[in-house]
Amino acid sequence: MTCPMTDAVVAFVGRSGSGKTTLLTQVIPALAALGVRAAVVKHAPDHAVVTDCPGSDTHRFWAAGAQHVALAARDRVVHTHRYAADPGLSATLSGVHDVDLILLEGYKRSGVPKVEVIRGACNPQPLSGLVGRIACVTDVTDMVLEVPCFGFDAVAPLAAFLMAQVVRH
Repeated sequence: MTCPMTDAVVAFVGRSGSGKTTLLTQVIPALAALGVRAAVVKHAPDHAVVTDCPGSDTHRFWAAGAQHVALAARDRVVHTHRYAADPGLSATLSGVHDVDLILLEGYKRSGVPKVEVIRGACNPQPLSGLVGRIACVTDVTDMVLEVPCFGFDAVAPLAAFLMAQVVRH
C-alpha cells in the first residue's frame, strides 16, 4: 500500500514542550497495528545535532569533513549528509522510501497537512496563522477549532483519522 510521498505526509506541530515526540512514539505503533509502515522526520533547524557518538568511526569521518557518511549495520543503514543550508522538506523526503506514511515533527510552515499538538500547561492557545491544520491533539477541554480534536489518550482514534484523511489506498 505504498503511497506517493506527496499524498502521505502529515506534520505534527506545536510549541516546544507540548508533547509532539511523546505523541508520535504512541501514534507509530497504533498505525503499525493498522498495517501502516510509517517513517518519521524530525525538523530541528535551530539545533546543533550530534548524529552519533563522539569517538566512533563515523563521527571521526564526519569531523574530518566527509560530505556523506553511511553506516551499514545488520539491522539498519544510517546516512548523514552535509548541507551548507537547510536542505528543505523536498530534499529531506527524497531519501524516504518503502513506507505508507511519513510523519513529520515540525515543518509548521510547510504545505503538508498538520496535526497541532496543544498542551494547556505549555500554552493553551493554537498557533497563530497555522495553515493546513486537519486535526488537533490537546488537553484543553474548551478548545474550539474547526477541525477534529483528540485527547492525548485517544491515540487509536487519531491513527484511524490519519488512515482516513492522509493515507490513501
